[in-house]
Amino acid sequence: MLLSASFGSGHSQAVKALREALAEAGVENCIETDYLRFIPAWERGPVTWTYAFWLRYWPGAYRWFYHWSNRPSEPKLITEAFGRAGLENIRRLLRENDPSIIVASYATAIAVISRARAAEGLNFTNALVVTDLRAHRHWARPEADMIFTANEEARADLLRHGLDPQRVHVSGIPIMPAYTRLPPKEELRDKLGFDERPVLLLSSGGTGSYRSYNQVLNLLLQSNLPLQLVTFSRQDGEYRIEDHGPVRWIRPGYRDDYPEWMGAADLVVGKAGGLTASEATAMGVPMLIYDPIPGQEEANAEYLERHGAAIWVHQLEDLRPALERMLRDEALRRQMSANARALGKPDSARRVVEILLAEAGR
Repeated sequence: MLLSASFGSGHSQAVKALREALAEAGVENCIETDYLRFIPAWERGPVTWTYAFWLRYWPGAYRWFYHWSNRPSEPKLITEAFGRAGLENIRRLLRENDPSIIVASYATAIAVISRARAAEGLNFTNALVVTDLRAHRHWARPEADMIFTANEEARADLLRHGLDPQRVHVSGIPIMPAYTRLPPKEELRDKLGFDERPVLLLSSGGTGSYRSYNQVLNLLLQSNLPLQLVTFSRQDGEYRIEDHGPVRWIRPGYRDDYPEWMGAADLVVGKAGGLTASEATAMGVPMLIYDPIPGQEEANAEYLERHGAAIWVHQLEDLRPALERMLRDEALRRQMSANARALGKPDSARRVVEILLAEAGR
């Protein structure tokens, strides 16, 4: 059983990648669902509304909350919230399906599942996948039998909160298994119709949550730089191309072949979601980051920049000069690409599945 959470696309994309990896491993009896649908509307609504409001209109408040709650002794207000949201509905779900393994990509679900497992007297593996490059205190769930992290630094974050080292595995954030079998970059560029100009993907988040999207888009379209800008949106409909001087704007619409577009890209511009960062590093694509979500995405941006796989600009007026530098300096771009690839784990979903199935067999 795979549980995501529709707060953002990263949770669901990680679960989708695991589902495909499980299918490739011959596991067909798999249930995928959204944990939030088991929480009553009166309880779910205020939380999701507050989160969305903070990110769009008051990011400083969310940044404060993120750091305030990231401490060894978790505030009781937060502790009480874990383990109860949607408990009765989760108990019913477990009774009806009797799973052998549950994997969640959202930390709260793990605590609730643990409580429900004890109440129902069931025996199964309760596993958590961390979908950020660094691990906040909320991910440090002692109720989890297994926790999968993006890298050694994220693992160390969890161990500092007292988790059993034997339960914490470095696998990478699960991305689609297709990333392990893409053809060479030039072949992908030919297939997708790109010319010799650099290819930029604008990262806006799968739910369109990037609050600076229009600012960055307009800056890129008016940059007067020779490039091919690709944006993805469910609202775009059919494949469209527009020329804005030397900038070609390509809008493919919502695609199932996104790994091919990432494999053909020279640069990712925009926010720093954990899934996007994992996909970019798997393909050795550098990132130019501006206005990441406070808290977790800022931690992602710091990690990528420190390892030489990204440039994080903090002012909009610095974005174009940084972009010009990255496009002009081929040696810099080549080095950043190598740094990104060194961080990447294209087979992350398979790694998680292998460990899970070994545990199930044991």
